[in-house]
Amino acid sequence: MTFDEKLKARAAREDCPTPDGFDSRMDALLDTLPARTAQPAKKRRPLRMAVCIAAAAALVVGASAAAPAMLEMTRNAIDYFSGNRTSEYAAHQERYKAYNAAVDTSQTIDGITLTIDNIAADDSYINIFYTMSSKAPLEQTGDSSDPESWRAAWSAPVFWAAVDGKELDTTGAILNEAYFEDDCTLKGLHRLPLKQSLPDQFNLLLYTGGSINGMQDADFKFALSVDKSSVGSLTVEPEQDFTVRFSGTDERGNAYTVDRTPRVERVSISPLSSSITLSERVSGDAMPWDSFVLRDDKGNYLPLISVGLTASGLGRSVNQFEFIGADEDTKSITLIPFMSSYHAHEVKGALDALPLTDQGKNGLTLESLEVGAAKAVAIFSTHGATWMENGQFNLTDAAGNSLSLNNDAYFDSYTDRETGNIIATLYYPGAAEEELARVAGVSFWQPDDDMELLEEQAVTIDLQ
Repeated sequence: MTFDEKLKARAAREDCPTPDGFDSRMDALLDTLPARTAQPAKKRRPLRMAVCIAAAAALVVGASAAAPAMLEMTRNAIDYFSGNRTSEYAAHQERYKAYNAAVDTSQTIDGITLTIDNIAADDSYINIFYTMSSKAPLEQTGDSSDPESWRAAWSAPVFWAAVDGKELDTTGAILNEAYFEDDCTLKGLHRLPLKQSLPDQFNLLLYTGGSINGMQDADFKFALSVDKSSVGSLTVEPEQDFTVRFSGTDERGNAYTVDRTPRVERVSISPLSSSITLSERVSGDAMPWDSFVLRDDKGNYLPLISVGLTASGLGRSVNQFEFIGADEDTKSITLIPFMSSYHAHEVKGALDALPLTDQGKNGLTLESLEVGAAKAVAIFSTHGATWMENGQFNLTDAAGNSLSLNNDAYFDSYTDRETGNIIATLYYPGAAEEELARVAGVSFWQPDDDMELLEEQAVTIDLQ
């Protein structure tokens, strides 16, 4: 039985009717289950590091803790980063340490102790640092061939939240990473996106476990009070509609027309994170529009972090997009729609010929590559206007031929939030020594240089 089948079977055993919103919750949890790496010549959307709910639903049965005093964002130590130096958020760990509340509240249910260690909140995210522990070894999802960081994320609890008594809309990609400190201890970071504005001070109920039926039957519940005013977020809410309209021809020669009317709901910049929130009315099986790049008032492109989109046939679909490169001195953000085929081509080179790129005005440069016995780690920089690139790559022999170890490999990547570089990892556990000895080159997927920025349809959001 697959993991999603187990979740659905558990839900089917519940003796209450399936609640409203169950399907959307399940879709959000299962949106990005990991798959073995494939290297298509054409791809519409980049791969994402997959995270899912895993063992939390089977772990606990529970009650809530009393709310502590108001939690203010001040300087506090965060143990999480000392044990996870490869965290996607490690580049900003000093910022998290400068703006967080030390919570240190725990609950124990059926031998499992869940502790909220720290919370760091701004206008874009509530970041939850937590520890799950037991006297017996914790259940781990996955098998020994899976990357350890994936198994930890799959085995971690997934948090939901209510603010001032109202359930928070956190649909989309589940932003959860974790690591096993030992067999009995898991430490993690879960980020809750804020698609709507929150007051500087609010009551927060965090909950997890149970049958994913909402806060009423959650197992672990933590009632907290949060004050995020000290973070100093620069946030504007223009609620500005704009039109994206163009025509083109797809790869089969068929003509198409794009005619969309999104709305910029909010732009927020803080020391912890930056985001832009868009809403749009969509119908049928259409997905919300996301073909845009961002540029600041100095002419710098601001890389977008890949996210999972959510669509709703009722009302407006709301999606938040994280970006990097802005700060308190940024005077404006310009959102620029673009036309593109979303096609990619392969760039090949020798390991001793790095950096490696081609002549495109927009794209990636492979700056460095470390090849080990079980994984290879590449660092890519970007130039020009790019759209949610992920740095997907292969290892090759001296003639540029793809090696068989790529066929059974796993891939993931993240964007360094300080430098903007893409850190991409190819996992190939169990690769034969003779195969590794043949590694002499690398190839990666570069977006075709056909992105056309629709400057006349751009919209500028003033921040100051």
